[in-house]
Amino acid sequence: MALKKTLILSITLPLLLAGLGVGGYMVYQKMDDQHKQNSKELERFGYEMVATSRSMETTGKLGTVQLPPTFDLDKLTPTQKVIHGLMRDKDGLLDENKVLQSEIEKLESKIQELTEYKELNEHFAPQKLKDELRSVERQLKAFLIRSPDADRFSTMQIEIMSAAGAAEYKAYITRNRLMLSEDMKLAVISDYLPAYAFCVGDGVEVAANSRTEERKLANYFRTEDSSTLSEMLFQDLSSVLAPCQLSVRKKLDNDRV
Repeated sequence: MALKKTLILSITLPLLLAGLGVGGYMVYQKMDDQHKQNSKELERFGYEMVATSRSMETTGKLGTVQLPPTFDLDKLTPTQKVIHGLMRDKDGLLDENKVLQSEIEKLESKIQELTEYKELNEHFAPQKLKDELRSVERQLKAFLIRSPDADRFSTMQIEIMSAAGAAEYKAYITRNRLMLSEDMKLAVISDYLPAYAFCVGDGVEVAANSRTEERKLANYFRTEDSSTLSEMLFQDLSSVLAPCQLSVRKKLDNDRV
């Protein structure tokens, strides 16, 4: 009896194992095929989801923005919904980045404006401007002294002419809110102010009737304080100064120094 059972087991056991092996292989094949199919569908969905992102917008031939197709969210699987959420988050981050970049550019532009404004204000600070005007007057005076055309003017008249030139330089840079480089400043001093200074010198000979009035005129050009000038002297100066100013200002503006 025991021998019979052993014989039956020896026959049926290999068949059973073979059946299990075949069945397991078929199940594995089916699962593997399903996995590959799911992977392909998921991959295709991923590509489709990328195409639906706003970052994939295109522009048509007529210049209109063409939006990618959208999905029915109710028909998406949980995994597809996760992918959709990630793509939506990506679009949100891209939008935030654009906003931040725009704000950064605006801030950089504002900083540049404030820097230029600060430099301009510092340039026109009273003491700094006063030092610059003294330098202009000194350079113009040296130029006039070296010029043979200035021989006909007295030392005091050259003082007045130099001070008047510096005052006109101040009027020019403040009128146009300019910060001139040293080269441009030298060009104004040597190419434009001498003719103006000679014009003023010729006018002063007519307006001022004494050394005292000449000293008052020199002080007026340096301080712009007309309180020390008599009404007649101020009127005479204004009448001879106007054509000189008109001429030099027209030349400076036309040449855009």
